[in-house]
Amino acid sequence: MYVHMQYLEAGADVIISSSYQATIPGFLARGMTLDEAEDLLQTSVKLALEARDEFWKSTLRKSKPIYNRALVAASIGSYGAYLADGSEYSGSYGADITTEKLKDFHRRRLQVLAGAGPDLIAFEAIPNKMEAQALVELLEEENIQVPSWICFSSVDGKHLCSGESFADCLQILNASEKVAVVGVNCTPPQFIEGIICEFRKQTKKAIAVYPNSGEVWDGIAKRWLPAECLGHKSFDALAKRWHEAGASLIGGCCRTTPSTIRAVSKILKGRAGH
Repeated sequence: MYVHMQYLEAGADVIISSSYQATIPGFLARGMTLDEAEDLLQTSVKLALEARDEFWKSTLRKSKPIYNRALVAASIGSYGAYLADGSEYSGSYGADITTEKLKDFHRRRLQVLAGAGPDLIAFEAIPNKMEAQALVELLEEENIQVPSWICFSSVDGKHLCSGESFADCLQILNASEKVAVVGVNCTPPQFIEGIICEFRKQTKKAIAVYPNSGEVWDGIAKRWLPAECLGHKSFDALAKRWHEAGASLIGGCCRTTPSTIRAVSKILKGRAGH
């Protein structure tokens, strides 16, 4: 809860459960039972909800509240995030992976997280078209009533990590009433403004962007490689441009911190102290 509180105090309007890389197969491989695995997934959402509710109660006790009541999004990472072999940054899952296999992989986790009471479902860093198709079909098959967003990842600002076009993938998302928001995350910040402009041509849905710090993840060595990292002043200045370009939800992903969100919140909301 402490980390969630830090982001809420920084001005976050949406906090995300710590379940991005948490999967039932992963927990089972560590020797847990199915009940224990599902309980951990539920707990990730409950902790975020408890932090939000506790923070909101403390905010209401103040004479002049300066925060909004935050929403809680249940995070669901890609199949590649579960593999932890770098494929979440390439979209290359192998010839034996099909849409049906991806749906089977995500199905129970989606059911459990949606049932834990989040305000939103956040599908994050989706690297290829096949997985986007699988998620849209799964939302329909399970009749998920929780609003969802699906965010892609990109390494060049023009395509998904797989090399497939944004236009082809957005066409899939546009056809789904279950998907309320589309966007990108875990993508270098220098590409974001161009991506927003491209998305605005391809969709009428709200757009979310929460890039990483600009560093590059080496999936083989499992470490961050130095890059032209953006300081908070640069990041928040870019955030203003992203908002002006048409993004509705703006935040930070890997290697960003509560300080990043505080700076973004200050420039977008005009808060002197937050």
